[in-house]
Parts: sequence; C-alpha cells; structure tokens
Amino acid sequence: MRTKETYYEQLEQITAQFGKAQLIPIKEAAAFVGCDYRTLIKQKDFPLKKLGGRYYVGVVNLASWLAA
Repeated sequence: MRTKETYYEQLEQITAQFGKAQLIPIKEAAAFVGCDYRTLIKQKDFPLKKLGGRYYVGVVNLASWLAA
C-alpha cells in the first residue's frame, strides 16, 4: 500500500499542534479539522475510538483520514 504524499504533511501539522499525544479528544480534533465534533461522530469513515465513554482520534489515523 502506498502512502499518500499529503499524509506526512498532515502528520507534521497534527504533531506541531498536539505534541507527542497519540490520542486526541474529539472536540480538539474537530477544531483542528474545522468542523463541529458531532459532524465527525456521524462520519462513517472517520477513525473514531470510544474509551471510557469519551471519543478520541488516533493521531496517525487522523493524518491518514485527512490525506485520503
């Protein structure tokens, strides 16, 4: 599988914003993407994880989703 060129750019921007975090809270990810968090929750292809009743997004998964 080939990695899209924009993947590394997205990953760099996410890392610059959130540091070394592996998981980002959904509201912070939504602010980064520029939409409401409820919109992301409704997206079937959005890489969402539910941990302890809260929603998170993996940094690598978010970069991949943005590059798609």
